Amino acid sequence: MCKVSVIVPNYNHAPYLRQRLDSIFNQTFQDFEVIILDDCSTDNSKEIIEEYRNRSQVSHVVYNETNSGSPFKQWAKGFDLAQGEYIWIAESDDWAELNFLDVLVSILDQDNSLTLAFCENYWEFGTKTEQQRFCFSASTIKGSRFIKKYQSFRNRIVNASSVLFRKKILHSIPNNYQDLTSCGDYLFWIYLLEKGNIRYIRKHLNHFRRHSFTTTTKSTTSGKTFFENFYIYEYLFNQGYITPFLKLRIFTYNLDLIERHKQDLLTNKAYIKCKKLWEFQDKGFLIKIIRALARDANICHENFSMGAKIWKILHLPNTNIRKK
Repeated sequence: MCKVSVIVPNYNHAPYLRQRLDSIFNQTFQDFEVIILDDCSTDNSKEIIEEYRNRSQVSHVVYNETNSGSPFKQWAKGFDLAQGEYIWIAESDDWAELNFLDVLVSILDQDNSLTLAFCENYWEFGTKTEQQRFCFSASTIKGSRFIKKYQSFRNRIVNASSVLFRKKILHSIPNNYQDLTSCGDYLFWIYLLEKGNIRYIRKHLNHFRRHSFTTTTKSTTSGKTFFENFYIYEYLFNQGYITPFLKLRIFTYNLDLIERHKQDLLTNKAYIKCKKLWEFQDKGFLIKIIRALARDANICHENFSMGAKIWKILHLPNTNIRKK
């Protein structure tokens, strides 16, 4: 049994595969297996994968005969094959610093309360690299607190390649994240976060490649992201992670996002459905009170620090209210 199972789910990422795989096999920490899963790629991915098949750490190479339709089904296939204590989902278009496993394995080894550890990312935009940094200090934090404070508005674990987690947690979480095709990672991280503590470090150990034709971009313009996020936010609200005030903020943010993508959504015949889904249903007295408080807080915000505190406490959106 190895320490880490490295799952490489690939679909049409031939231009990036060598850099990805080399950054895995050249890790300073070497106690790992590699599971390569190709989801019926139509480029020359297979040719490149075969160059690595005979590496001693490669335990499985699996080619799908038909495309699965969801990267998260590929994740689950990798989980079933994995023999390691920890799992690293190494996305096929990203790459890692060579001490990635050394650092994160050490963190998990030292604290059994941790379900996962994740690092900071370099964001790669073609020839341009940006150092992204999270809005909180490196620390160990209870997973449920992380959800409530950071994960309830949007997915803050932005790239699977930056995470190392314990395999044994998988048997205790729901598998419906596999039914999603766009936001399954968001739901998956929430389920893991609910099972224990997590550790975030501010070291930039992962390179997150950003390009135009990502699954996220296509899913947003087709409307999938809005439908799947709605499902996730309903779960978060029902579990008590989201206050009514934050729910209003989330709904307002998504409606604004729908308007920004209006032309693409109209083209895909999804605009009306998305808008109706995210329109806040409660038109009663509570909303009138919230809007009145928002206007008052906005006025106070211009002159007094107390106004800013009210704005922050209520989680009110910085939206059209300001313009009225």
